[in-house]
Amino acid sequence: MKFRAVETLLKGKEIKLPRGQQFLDKDKNPRHAIRVRWWDGDARTFRRAFLGPEAARSHIPEDPIDVDHLINYGSDKPPVFVGHYWMDTEPDLLAPNIACLDYSVAKPEGGGKLVAYRWNGEQRLDKGNFVYVVRDPG
Repeated sequence: MKFRAVETLLKGKEIKLPRGQQFLDKDKNPRHAIRVRWWDGDARTFRRAFLGPEAARSHIPEDPIDVDHLINYGSDKPPVFVGHYWMDTEPDLLAPNIACLDYSVAKPEGGGKLVAYRWNGEQRLDKGNFVYVVRDPG
C-alpha cells in the first residue's frame, strides 16, 4: 500500500488500458497503463484523459473510461506543479492552477526543455511565467 501511494505521488495517477491494449513509450517499452488528467472532469475517454507526450496520443484508445480516475481538485484550490510526464510540446498550463514542469530535458537527441515556473503567489497561474532552456544534444 505504501509503495502505491508513493508511486502515485511521484509519478501521477495511472489507469490500465482496456482489453490488454498498449502503446510504446519513448524508449519503445510497451505500456499497459496511462497517466491521467486526474483533475479533468471532462476526460471521459482514455485518449482525453491521457497526460503525456502528444506523439503517443494517437496510440491511446478512444474507449470510455469505466473507472474512477478523478480527484476532486477544483480551480479554486492552491496551485500544483507536477512532473514525470515527459511532455513534448511547448510549456503550457494544464488547468488554471496546474502546471507541468517536465518537458523531456533528458532526451538523448536533445530538444527537450528544462522548465521552471516563476511563481509570485498567484492563484491562477500565468503561461507567461514559464521559463526554460532547450537542451542542446552536443
